[in-house]
Amino acid sequence: MILEIKSLTAGYGSGPSILQNINLCLHENEIVTIIGPNGAGKSTILKSIFGLTDVRAGKIIHGSRDITHLKTDQIIRSGIAMVTQGKNIFPDLTVEENLEMGAFTRRDTSEIQKRKQEVFSFFPVLEKFKSKKTGILSGGERQMVAIGMSLMLAPEVLMLDEPSIGLAPKVMQEVFSKIQEIKNAGTAILMVEQNAAKALEISDRGYVLELGKNALEGSGKNLLKNPRVGELYLGKSK
Repeated sequence: MILEIKSLTAGYGSGPSILQNINLCLHENEIVTIIGPNGAGKSTILKSIFGLTDVRAGKIIHGSRDITHLKTDQIIRSGIAMVTQGKNIFPDLTVEENLEMGAFTRRDTSEIQKRKQEVFSFFPVLEKFKSKKTGILSGGERQMVAIGMSLMLAPEVLMLDEPSIGLAPKVMQEVFSKIQEIKNAGTAILMVEQNAAKALEISDRGYVLELGKNALEGSGKNLLKNPRVGELYLGKSK
């Protein structure tokens, strides 16, 4: 197991706990998707792992290490990366400059070049546009840049917060295909996604959150077949 959340309760500042006794795990070479209604606490799980909330109870374990109260920069260095929603690129910098910004903890120039080539192997269009300012790219291309920036650190775990938001269906399908390629290359993926059906199709397992608590979990295929999930999150009628 590469990542485990045990009985996590967390929130922001002096506010109420958004997450209550959450349990979740991620194995090597696996895609796990978290779904649920707006306000269920899905993104708060990712932010808690990334050191951006106040953890009030429970533990977050990465490999054999307790990272519950580490700072974000320490979590990044431990091998966890996150692509946030919106404002996740530098629009006035070129594609190549954005990727280099993603490698901010690396000092070895040859290693940075190697990582760039690996990112370009996932996203050939980015190599084609490497000298263009990122702000002029399409929404899908900007999302690829954001994911590429996170991959520059060769993370063991890549967390994605709503990677398909605002994308046209064809572009969304391409992004999901690339996520599968990244997983197949050895990076475990933990994803929050509003398009539950498409996300579960490519997921090994999934979790359903309701009001900050675990509601359901299972394989992606089984959750797709679950009548309750179908009715509430996939737009299927009874």
